[in-house]
Amino acid sequence: MDKNKFFQVVINFIGNVHSSTHFLKKDARSNKITPQQHSILEYVFFSKEVTTSQVADCLNISLPNASRELKKLFKLDLIIKESNEKDRRKTTISLSKPGQNLMLRTFERIQKNFWKQADELSEDEMRSIISSMKVLEKKVFIPY
Repeated sequence: MDKNKFFQVVINFIGNVHSSTHFLKKDARSNKITPQQHSILEYVFFSKEVTTSQVADCLNISLPNASRELKKLFKLDLIIKESNEKDRRKTTISLSKPGQNLMLRTFERIQKNFWKQADELSEDEMRSIISSMKVLEKKVFIPY
């Protein structure tokens, strides 16, 4: 297969994923936090533990901006900061219990939006989609 054509299909797929993600997340975020803070919480939720540098890199924001947003989330009791015993300059960030609960409620609202869009899927189609996603995760969207 022509690699350029394959890449174009992948890019179109990524665009469709972004559009669908926008629909799924519509009205799902808590009004207590900003979209950027939600993105941080989502990143921490899936990563479990992160550093300020990782947050800045993932969201493509400056380190001072990441620190400021994390400070706000800490004041809201949505994250926990833990200093490294060997190097006090290094801080690990994870979700607090209220942060976990906020994200779980968010995912419940996302799930409702998802089933509005995908309610007609058969068992076979769901299995096929899961199989396809596993291939994508293994071969294309490899977490680092």
